[in-house]
Amino acid sequence: MSLLIKLKHEAQEVGLVTLYFFFCFSVILTLKKLLLADYQVDVQVVSLAAVSALIIAKVVVILDHTAAGNRFDTRQPLWVAAVYKTLVYLGIAFMVFFLEKVFHAYRETGLLNQAVSEVWAHKDWNLMLMKLLCVGLTFLAYHVYAGLDQRLGEGTLRRGIFERPQPTHGPGCEG
Repeated sequence: MSLLIKLKHEAQEVGLVTLYFFFCFSVILTLKKLLLADYQVDVQVVSLAAVSALIIAKVVVILDHTAAGNRFDTRQPLWVAAVYKTLVYLGIAFMVFFLEKVFHAYRETGLLNQAVSEVWAHKDWNLMLMKLLCVGLTFLAYHVYAGLDQRLGEGTLRRGIFERPQPTHGPGCEG
């Protein structure tokens, strides 16, 4: 497989997922920006939403190809598979959020154990819960959509949502 074909496949696979998460994170971060505007706190939302969407989309696509990501896809009702995936992906997202904070603290302190202790000591449970709820809801919607699309036939749901219906020429239709 040539490099161009691989890049095209990767862009298609990760691109739509990235757009979905970019939209969701943009909405969430815009709400945050609007809430903080009353306190004269400026938040950059576009760059944060874009970077977060790229990271989360790549993680989701990778997890979708693992046993943990598709364990219940064909043996359980859709809602069970979607809730399971959401919880697994949310746990991994929590670890990524935590490790990101540890990385920044490590750059300041130079000591890993001190960085972990500092991040854990200065955690804001309300903010963390808000982030996890928002990200969890975006994961849940993604998994319900992806599960429906897979069960109906790859691309069927997307075409049903984004394409115009084809005119039919049957009984009761003019044409």
